[in-house]
Amino acid sequence: TLVTVYYESKCPDSRHFVADQLQPAVKLLHRYIKLKLVPFGKAHSINRGNNGFKCQHGPSECAGNMVQGCALDLMQERSDVEKVSYVNCEMHTEAGTRGDMRCVVEAGLRPSDVQACINSRGTSLQLEAEYLTKQIRPRFIPTTTINGVFKQHVQDSSLHDLIGTLCSVIRKGPCSNYDSMALRYIVL
Repeated sequence: TLVTVYYESKCPDSRHFVADQLQPAVKLLHRYIKLKLVPFGKAHSINRGNNGFKCQHGPSECAGNMVQGCALDLMQERSDVEKVSYVNCEMHTEAGTRGDMRCVVEAGLRPSDVQACINSRGTSLQLEAEYLTKQIRPRFIPTTTINGVFKQHVQDSSLHDLIGTLCSVIRKGPCSNYDSMALRYIVL
């Protein structure tokens, strides 16, 4: 099951979703899902300044999106649990939005590799994130899709019960006898 999360680096709703919904869901269900994280949100590309992007929460959010996009690109072979742990660090500290590479280091990446990405393919990674985001035209950030399909009821329920939302699709492993309160208690 492919789970795609569209978010942005300085968005309070994204921060809460990553910490309260995504991280527990990935810890519990990582064997049953493949996660794709798309740090772009309500930004858009422009033809001048700010590395060519305008972001909802200002230029520092564009910088944070770029840092996360590059770090996640460098983490392609890592587990989804590791990726979400990294993103949660960035969302909690907003380190990357200030050029602080502490979460990058904590994730076991070299800041010089992330900076090299920012200086080379970072813009194309953000353009790809923009393309993917525009395909689903999210009205709200963060937005979650399952198997590449946006459904409003999935979006609504994922914001408050991502584990339950995913279990309604997966129906095996920890989801076979899904009890939302019990699983949340065990995971948290």
